[in-house]
Amino acid sequence: MSKLLRNKEEILLLLLIFLLALGQLQRLPFPWGAQYAHELALLLYLFTCRQRYAKILFTSWKNLTTNSKILTILTVSGVLLHELTTTDQRALLLSVRAFLYGSAAWVVYQSATDKLKLRLRFFLLASGVGMAIISSLQYLFLPDTRFLQILGWDDHYYRAIGSMLDPNYLGIILLLTLANLWTWTKKLRPEIILAGTLVLSMTIAATFSRASFLATAVFLASQAVSKRLLVVLTTLVLILTIVVLPKPTGEGVNLLRSSTITSRIDNDKAIIQTQKQPMKVLFGTGLFSSTRQTTLENKSMDHGLQANNIFIFLYQSIGVVGMLLLAPALVKGIRSIYKKEPIIAYALAAIFIHAQFNNTFFEPIVFSYWVLTSASLSRQQNDQHV
Repeated sequence: MSKLLRNKEEILLLLLIFLLALGQLQRLPFPWGAQYAHELALLLYLFTCRQRYAKILFTSWKNLTTNSKILTILTVSGVLLHELTTTDQRALLLSVRAFLYGSAAWVVYQSATDKLKLRLRFFLLASGVGMAIISSLQYLFLPDTRFLQILGWDDHYYRAIGSMLDPNYLGIILLLTLANLWTWTKKLRPEIILAGTLVLSMTIAATFSRASFLATAVFLASQAVSKRLLVVLTTLVLILTIVVLPKPTGEGVNLLRSSTITSRIDNDKAIIQTQKQPMKVLFGTGLFSSTRQTTLENKSMDHGLQANNIFIFLYQSIGVVGMLLLAPALVKGIRSIYKKEPIIAYALAAIFIHAQFNNTFFEPIVFSYWVLTSASLSRQQNDQHV
């Protein structure tokens, strides 16, 4: 019976990862906002292991440090207070989503066997490479995607967007996939590593995402010693691809464009202006909260409701007190990941760089990729306290 249960859990996890490769194409519209098909697989997974799920959450709460317990209480209180004092249900729904994503990954990390975790990371790798292939085909056969503006998406011209329909989020997923690939250098044949590196590097270049380029540069610098040949190859491929790719008239492929930077800075400034009251400065206004109004009928399409910069997002959400409580837990978490797999830790650092310009960590597809990749690392007995 236990083996049958494990098989069901593994199948649901693999289904979840397969659906992730479909990116925004698995997006389902609902009156309260967008949902994703992979979330159904996630909920089925949690239901299948519900007893273990509840036990792990209870044990984890007991093992939390005092600071982490206070942060959790403040965060939950902020979300509930925002829900009770406004008509914005979106913040509560997004907070529940973040909790489900994170807690599901935590259950995988705590209870899955090392064999299953290794298999999980391999399928995440295959999923990311699959996304790169989809993106390459889109760039070759459908480079003009400006028609997507009719559906509420940003218009892009001669940029790889793939199933994510966004070059910035696609770029960081491909970088995380590249890092995942390089963890397999001792397990996969060199020609497979080489081919994967070429495909991922060229597709990252085709996004023309400057945030992704900066994150990639930081990651490559971190690997300059341990993966010297792969770093040189990736750098050359990126530069040559950017030079060779066509650059028709338009903002998207202009690496010196300033309009997107200006709009993001203006958006973040407007959010900071709403945080002048002492209580908001100290404790924020709740996770995913927004005091701004959208002109779009579907709020889930308006990314301007959230801060682009991760620091401003956290400042708005949990305030200065929450950020101070969060910092030690983040540092400890990164150190723990670094001890297990340094490449993944550096990839997360690169995502942090990317999150200075985009709300990267909490974009649903990106969020799923990075938490599941982190969950695929081997568990140590001495890292339960956070």
